[in-house]
Amino acid sequence: MKYLIFFITIFYVKISSQNTTVDIFKPIPTVSYLSTYIDTPVDISTGVPKVDLPGFSLPTKNKNVNINVSMSYHSKNAVRFQQSSDVGLGWSMMNVNNVISKTVIGGPDEAAANNPLMNMEYFQFNDVFYFNAFGMSGKFVFRKANNTNVITVQNLGTSKEKIEFTNSTTKYFDILNFKITDEFGNQYFFDKTGKALSHSYNYKGAYYLSKVLDAQNQEIITVEYAEYHYNEMPNIIFTDYKPKKIISKGYGEINLEYDYYPQNRYKSNSTHMSDCYLVKKLELKDQENRLLQQIDLTYGGLTYYKYFYGGNVAYDTTVLDKITRKNNQGNEIEAYSFAYNSTGTEREYGPSPNFGFDVCTSDPEPVREWTDNPKYSTIGTLSKMILPTKGYVKFNFESSQYYVNRTSVTQSPLTGSTISYEHDKETQYYKLITSSNFDTKINSTFTFNVTPGSANTPDHRNLVFCFQVIGYDPSPLLDPEAIPVIALYYDNQNIPHEADAYGRMYIPVGLPGPHTVTVGGNTTGVGNFSVFELTDINVSNHNYKSKYGARIKSIEYFDSESAVLPSNYKIYHYERFSDNETSSGTLSPFISLSKRSDYITMYGDTELNKNIIYKNVKEVNADGGYSKYTFIGPDNWITNYTSSMNYLEDLNNRGLLLSKEVYSSTNQKVASENHEYTYDNLNINPFIIEDIYGYTTLIPIYVKKHKITSTAFFPQNRSVTSSSEKLVNKNDFNVEYTKEASDQGDITETYYDYPYSKQISKLLNKNMYKNLIETRTLFNGEVVSKTESKYDEPSHLFPTSVLSKNLLTGSMTTQITYDQYDVNGNVMQYTTKDGIPTAVIWGYNGTLPIAKITGATYAQVSSLATAIVAASNADALAVTNNDETAFLNALDNFRNQPGLSAFQIATYTYDPLTGVRSLTPPSGIREIYLYDSAGRLQKIVDEQGKILKENTYNYKP
Repeated sequence: MKYLIFFITIFYVKISSQNTTVDIFKPIPTVSYLSTYIDTPVDISTGVPKVDLPGFSLPTKNKNVNINVSMSYHSKNAVRFQQSSDVGLGWSMMNVNNVISKTVIGGPDEAAANNPLMNMEYFQFNDVFYFNAFGMSGKFVFRKANNTNVITVQNLGTSKEKIEFTNSTTKYFDILNFKITDEFGNQYFFDKTGKALSHSYNYKGAYYLSKVLDAQNQEIITVEYAEYHYNEMPNIIFTDYKPKKIISKGYGEINLEYDYYPQNRYKSNSTHMSDCYLVKKLELKDQENRLLQQIDLTYGGLTYYKYFYGGNVAYDTTVLDKITRKNNQGNEIEAYSFAYNSTGTEREYGPSPNFGFDVCTSDPEPVREWTDNPKYSTIGTLSKMILPTKGYVKFNFESSQYYVNRTSVTQSPLTGSTISYEHDKETQYYKLITSSNFDTKINSTFTFNVTPGSANTPDHRNLVFCFQVIGYDPSPLLDPEAIPVIALYYDNQNIPHEADAYGRMYIPVGLPGPHTVTVGGNTTGVGNFSVFELTDINVSNHNYKSKYGARIKSIEYFDSESAVLPSNYKIYHYERFSDNETSSGTLSPFISLSKRSDYITMYGDTELNKNIIYKNVKEVNADGGYSKYTFIGPDNWITNYTSSMNYLEDLNNRGLLLSKEVYSSTNQKVASENHEYTYDNLNINPFIIEDIYGYTTLIPIYVKKHKITSTAFFPQNRSVTSSSEKLVNKNDFNVEYTKEASDQGDITETYYDYPYSKQISKLLNKNMYKNLIETRTLFNGEVVSKTESKYDEPSHLFPTSVLSKNLLTGSMTTQITYDQYDVNGNVMQYTTKDGIPTAVIWGYNGTLPIAKITGATYAQVSSLATAIVAASNADALAVTNNDETAFLNALDNFRNQPGLSAFQIATYTYDPLTGVRSLTPPSGIREIYLYDSAGRLQKIVDEQGKILKENTYNYKP
């Protein structure tokens, strides 16, 4: 339990072990969108389709870090009453918001941890932190170490990111900044803090990335931010950060421009469910600040309605309408446009079309249902994407569903076993019993019958009287100050309830048989009434619930805007293969590592935090063929809740594929895959979470071994089977062993060693776990190859040589030696096993190779290359597609120097951030590379303009 305070104080923090709900909210929606990709991965087992659009790609001086800005859509971020991000509802701009964000559970940890009256023996950290930075992602929590008050970080993923933090010196828990070192030794500094407000407590909601250094402590990326200050409440000034410039040292930058809408501040006006900043434009620029391309974004709006007793409130959000890519002249290269669902699905849920509860004719339709009826769970989801070719893709979503056993048996020593049933709006409806117009001057009493009791236990029945007065007699009333009353009497007893704003009165059901309704009051008048009985359906065939967002139902591809029939499509079914009336969906038990209850969000919606994993998915193709996927779900490894359980992070978020079967349109099996997994405990401490039963200790595990058996089926009952397996090392999470077995019995095995297994301390000290050191391959037990990279030079972290095994002698021989590097890790000289050196000259400010001289050492040619290095730097200052004659002449002069005549020379020119402009091999026959306005390779020609190769580009959905 997070909070246990012995005395009543002025501090108010909401949570206790008795609560049935826990406040959970993500304080900065644009940032928290990224956590959805971690908790609910894009996967067929989660029902989330992959919808990605390219943006800009910007390299860095480290090959393991690239700035790939793209657009990605996630349907879980488009559920009802979700706030939209700075690029619209459901959309995220990936690798722009590089940040550590927080999901707050029950109130900020800071509020309780720093309370002087907190009993620290019972205090527990609950908030979950998510990190995203240029493709590196994961989540972690804070814990107290070994029953002490020492604060530690628990990484919840199977990766080796090193997470460090700086805590306040004046408070027990107040994190000032973070540093995360990835598995290649690159260091990410998160030291710009965005603040948020909860329960009148000012706390840090996000930590933004400011720079990235490589393992050599060379700065490779800098991020600049626009600061926005605002007052959320008197005397408290908040600061928001928005990335405005991402700079890759030596290459270029990506700039962002925003529009600001102050009315969309989340706390100031909760009906505007949009980020108050919208990305207006992105620009890709070279290191000379010259524009290469830009992307413009335009937006529209979408309105929701939410029913509150006695009225409705309109909520508006922002949707992305169009993405337009332009060249540096402002001309359109390509565009994508979008449409969104505003009406819900065609499918009706529950036993009646109106989901059983909107019964009176005066009920608003359909706005009251939008928060309840699964039919409307798809409002706001992407429905159409128009491609640059003017063809389009149609997305059809439907409500998510998961299995629930509605039947339970309780044992009593007196009555024996009792069967009870769980009911909700999907298993109940209001059945019309009678309806009539009334005129109190003619007839005021009506008779109707109540049916016998429900066969289900308990009996949930009640009645709804829909009562509406149309007019009075006389009209207008003779006494304007008179209060006219026309009331209903049930079995001659006045109904004490007042009708709500829509004329509804809910009363307990009477005994079976005839009953009367009498219309009376102190005046005469006319109107109408109807009587509905809440009725339970038999739940034996309804063991599922429809809620928690939307899943993809089908995707259709159309070749043109006017096309009526799709040229291709995929349809998805999520029912059990053994019972097509029952959902295969199962709820993840530990979404937020806190209470296992129906969490609420800051807007009262319970659909944002539950994750559904589908154990059976059938994917049907347009040709009639189909694939059947079977996944391992959480209920396969958690059969009951105990005080200590294994915890597999991957399985908490998605299904583990157990089998895949592919069938033709004639139901003939074409291929199959079967997957086997072996688990093992991780070398990290268990951690404690709070659930509805008290406390549970979770023991983190991982997939140690994964084996796949694949079979291809052919006519005449012929088949071919092969298998593969891999073993993962728990100390670095690298694959340490693979095995391939063919149908003929041949076995190929490969062993892999990384810095941990070889204990290369200088790499491990820099958190460099991913450098492949040694590979050994065996065929039917005999070694057929072995390679090893050496790191013998203490002054740097780069390989010094590569060795391979001589199969004749059995000894290891050096194949290549890396003799010299520059400060960026670029190879300046290497020597092959025959003793021949090769020098590499780097130009364009040290970012690209411009000459390779085989047979020469770097010392022999470096002084002769001054002119071409200077010419390349000058070429880097020129515009794209400039006249390279001067640079090419400099390269030709370099090649023709007398001191280099004995060497083989290849030279290269570039348009940085686009590609190679020319390649001149030792033969001197030059190839020239030409690109279109989108920066794509169009053709390769020789010096006379003869086309050697040509590319054309078409959009494939």
